[in-house]
Amino acid sequence: MDSNSPNPQHSGSAPVPSGSNERDIANRRNRLMRITQRTIDTDDSSRSSSSSSFSDMEDNNNEVDEGNEQGDFGANSATSEHGPEGEEMPEDEAARLFEDYIRERESSATEIYNTELPTEHAYLGKMERVEGVDYLEPGKTYRLPIYSHHSIVYPGEIVPLMLNDSNFYSSNDSSDGLKFGLVFQNQYSDSGRVYGVTCQVYERGSEGLSALLKTVAQQRFYIVRHSQERRADVKILPEIVLPDPLISCCSNAMVRYAYSSRKDRLTSFKRLLTQTTVWPQFVYDQYDTKEVMAKVERFLSSLNITSVQTDKVKLSFWLARNIPLTEEYRKMIFCTDSVLRRMLIINKALDHMWYFICKRCESEIANYDDMFAMSKQGVQTSYCNPSGYVHDTLTVHKTKENSTLPVERPSTNFSWFPGYSWQIIVCANCRQHLGWKFVAEKKNVLPKSFYGLSGTNITVKSHGDVKKTEDEFNVTARTPASEEQLDYEELSEFDSSTDEELY
Repeated sequence: MDSNSPNPQHSGSAPVPSGSNERDIANRRNRLMRITQRTIDTDDSSRSSSSSSFSDMEDNNNEVDEGNEQGDFGANSATSEHGPEGEEMPEDEAARLFEDYIRERESSATEIYNTELPTEHAYLGKMERVEGVDYLEPGKTYRLPIYSHHSIVYPGEIVPLMLNDSNFYSSNDSSDGLKFGLVFQNQYSDSGRVYGVTCQVYERGSEGLSALLKTVAQQRFYIVRHSQERRADVKILPEIVLPDPLISCCSNAMVRYAYSSRKDRLTSFKRLLTQTTVWPQFVYDQYDTKEVMAKVERFLSSLNITSVQTDKVKLSFWLARNIPLTEEYRKMIFCTDSVLRRMLIINKALDHMWYFICKRCESEIANYDDMFAMSKQGVQTSYCNPSGYVHDTLTVHKTKENSTLPVERPSTNFSWFPGYSWQIIVCANCRQHLGWKFVAEKKNVLPKSFYGLSGTNITVKSHGDVKKTEDEFNVTARTPASEEQLDYEELSEFDSSTDEELY
């Protein structure tokens, strides 16, 4: 033993050389590596053999290190599996080191799912690009090909479709691209009108007699007259954006003070303006979108959505699509021309905590705070199944315990989310089809699993149900069916689907 080495009997009180800390860290690392190699099961035989050789090499290095440490520092590092003074390493410390190491490995290899992929609808196969954008003038009447749809589609949505019409391309001879109208089954308003939305095709393909289309919804309309061969005369609805009622009544010289970047100055300016008007400030506040925008920001932060539409018209439709709303409220928003009125309806809905229930038996399926955006389009997006049925699919992290049951085997065919397998789920109470469970094929992809709930078979309910008076939003009064409704019902019979096709 070296004469310069400290006496082992005084090692507990004598100062420890600086090299001892480095060797102690090395010993812990080596012990951790051996624990990891014994714990992790590998399927690849070559990896297993390389792991064992790596472990042997580490053991040899440890033996050399132990010999050197014993010759240099005595009992300060006397063993590879024990701590100082020959005491065995505590199990909780070993477990902590092992968990830290595994967490470090998982975090370095974790892959966050690309939310751009679902918007491409790659499951439809290879398609060709369609050039041209054709916007129609609000208030005017146009003749368009018409197809029925089972749910409301808002402007701005991407809608994949399979149309069983071999003559679709020949009937669209516009030089500004392909355009047609979607009308909604059983979505009638106070005047008995049949409402719909224009769709612009941006990619197209074919499969047998079916036309494969990727479309974007653009403008709202209602049917004026129904003609033969799936065509109708439609009137394009306007999007009315009203100015701030206080700002619009001030002079041009004062307007520049209304657009201050400081909120306190703007508030003071509005307070000053109300002193020159007949009505008090709270009356004007009822028509201000400041409150609803604050609620919207909180809603978006809860979903971890950082980028949305800044245009007021597009934002009102995006919110109507992505916040929990009853069918009645969705229809009210669609039929309303005023953007401000839409935002006031959304503001009322955001005051309630919603949860999702089965449409048939009203069993609770998922909570409001379980929603998340798996697609760049938002939390609820349209996808098309192999039979051509379009599902408005809401993505949630999880469903309530024992609320759903998986049926059939998982499959990756025609998956709406590339890299995930899907499995049909039904209501545990009434066996109604509710949607699908998606599971990542790769272990390092996040989220590892999630659920897609079909908007056809779920609805929303509030812990304090929203009660609407006729004076608030009087756009849903029932009237006898018009001739346009009867014509449309005949049209929708052609597009009826069987239960098997709905999955």
